Amino acid sequence: MDQIRCGDCGATFGPRPSGLFQCDGDQTHDLDPRDIDLDGCDVWAVDSAGTLVIVADPNVSAEWAREALDTYLEDEPGTWGECDSMRSFLEAVDDLLDAARAGLLLPNIP
Repeated sequence: MDQIRCGDCGATFGPRPSGLFQCDGDQTHDLDPRDIDLDGCDVWAVDSAGTLVIVADPNVSAEWAREALDTYLEDEPGTWGECDSMRSFLEAVDDLLDAARAGLLLPNIP
């Protein structure tokens, strides 16, 4: 989970009643949610501390976890491939936990 920081003063952003985000530095820099442009695998959220953060899209992370687990189950036991698959699975789960900590709903995983 990465904090979105103000390009002018480097402070973090928090939500305001106006629907905009305002930097916590000198509080003169606003950010409109429509101006947040992220990669397709990332989404923004406001964490429990009220800070604007970037996390991996939980739907994408869940898919990565499923794929890594499938690969792990297909790998030969005791091989490096098995270790890589488990590492990928754990990274995807970490991303899901970050999304949950940021208050995002996790996908319904069948």
